[in-house]
Amino acid sequence: MTDHYYTHSPQAKRDPRVIQVAVRDIELQLQTDNGVFSKAGLDEATRRLLEQVWLPSDAFVLDLGCGYGPVTAVLGKVYPDSRWVLVDVNERALELAALNTAMFGERCQTICSDGIPPDLVEVFTDVILNPPIRAGKAVVYRLFEDAHRALQMGGRLWVVIQKKHGAPSAYAELENRFSEVETVYRKSGYFVFLAKKLT
Repeated sequence: MTDHYYTHSPQAKRDPRVIQVAVRDIELQLQTDNGVFSKAGLDEATRRLLEQVWLPSDAFVLDLGCGYGPVTAVLGKVYPDSRWVLVDVNERALELAALNTAMFGERCQTICSDGIPPDLVEVFTDVILNPPIRAGKAVVYRLFEDAHRALQMGGRLWVVIQKKHGAPSAYAELENRFSEVETVYRKSGYFVFLAKKLT
């Protein structure tokens, strides 16, 4: 069976490396490896998402499908009073995410799960998601529903998706689940959606 970045236990031979990430006036060295998403560097969708997200200073954020942790690593520095939960189904990615966010200490915790655990209900101010497109539309839409459950009232889901990967249908699905949805970024086929839970 071929490994994917959403494989629970990747069998790909380890080949650890360090990459440079520079975004939001933050420069970091992050550890990556075979068997994780975008191992060679920060992917363009995540970069555009990071450039658009704004958070309350004391945000409690779920980094959903965190991979090796670039979103938390960057935004945890931009917002030094924020707290984070990182979730991914990929054990190897989650190990790397823990290493890449270790500087934040108790501000971060990691959970290995295929989606948001059901006991997390109305706890987060924000959920940030670059969805696992290759896992299929049903999985992506389930993550939307998970995010709605886990957000506080007034909480927000940030999603990046390309037009060729189904941005219009994803927007319609978000409208079915959230009180308000807006497109906060649209360029070169990339969209960043902001969905708010108000009722």
